[in-house]
Amino acid sequence: MLDDELHIVEANAHLAELLGLDQRELVGRPFESLLSVPARLLFQTHVFPALLAEGRVEEVLLTLAGRDGEAVPILLNAERNPATSDDGFVVLAVRIRARSRWEQDLLAATRALEAERAESRKLADELARAARDLESRHADDARSREFRDAFVGVVSHELRTPITTIYGMSHLLRQRHLKMQPADLQSGLEDIETEADRLRRLTEDLLVLSRAEGGRLEVADDPLIVGHVVRAAVQGERERSDGHVFELSVASGLPLVLGDSTYVEQVLRNYLSNAVKYSPAGSTVRTSARELDGGVSVTVTDEGAGLGDEPPDELWTLFYRTKDAIQQAGGAGIGLFVSKALIEAMGGRVWAGAAVEPPTGGAEFGFWLPAAPDPGEE
Repeated sequence: MLDDELHIVEANAHLAELLGLDQRELVGRPFESLLSVPARLLFQTHVFPALLAEGRVEEVLLTLAGRDGEAVPILLNAERNPATSDDGFVVLAVRIRARSRWEQDLLAATRALEAERAESRKLADELARAARDLESRHADDARSREFRDAFVGVVSHELRTPITTIYGMSHLLRQRHLKMQPADLQSGLEDIETEADRLRRLTEDLLVLSRAEGGRLEVADDPLIVGHVVRAAVQGERERSDGHVFELSVASGLPLVLGDSTYVEQVLRNYLSNAVKYSPAGSTVRTSARELDGGVSVTVTDEGAGLGDEPPDELWTLFYRTKDAIQQAGGAGIGLFVSKALIEAMGGRVWAGAAVEPPTGGAEFGFWLPAAPDPGEE
């Protein structure tokens, strides 16, 4: 028997024997503390929410952390206490003794999760080393402490969130994919893809941030066709964000510009994802490229609430986020800082302001890159 917080109220002697504990020691402990680490993750991300939302779960495969470290596979069924209907849960945990397909799947899932955890720890170690390197390059101790605290916050929250989702959904799909409805299976795969893309984008920004803050940011100055890069970036965001309308206008006869196509596309992805994040569903995101002042300017406008009274220059500050932005959507306050660093490294400039065309409100973010020299010039 569990209470509403899923702490043990009653437990039988057989459960205590499996765990190598006295029966009285179980009372008051959180049920999840009896589970192995991989099973605890599944319990936190799926079983607990399902119990709170639906009042029951059926045949969930978990593992207890048994006597002497033995992993004890169980099938768990739980529902609201029928005697009270609104207070606590009745739980039946049946030990699986045969080496069935479920046990094999559990072992495979455990190994896969452990490998993913090792990769996650490796990534965290690399980011921690980057943070230490960045800190050592700041002469001002107060600035170093401020940067370190903010960076650790980003790593612990912005990276942990997608990693947790990917772990949890991968585990669930590995365990239950043969019994899941096609729509639920598709939804799970889409969640993994979305969070993996979010993780990839954040990692790219963090790598640029590390190099920029360490004075090691190097970009190519190759001639490139801005129109090709803009079209690719807009098409990629259109495929990811089907809740918005994307319009693209690329002037004909644009000159070649000097820059790095990979980094130009990264800046555009940051602009476009912000436009989607801070404008209502169904609204239009407009991207345009035109010749300007001996180079090419690219702008992205949305139909959101705009910048309000916020000073545009502040938006490019590392870790800075407006109060409205914090309330509307999650974020790390890195993307615009990285975009500015990349464009300026390519000899260009960035800006932000109120959207002017069309006059529907919203914000405009843009950048300008210099034209490449004419090949005929000496």
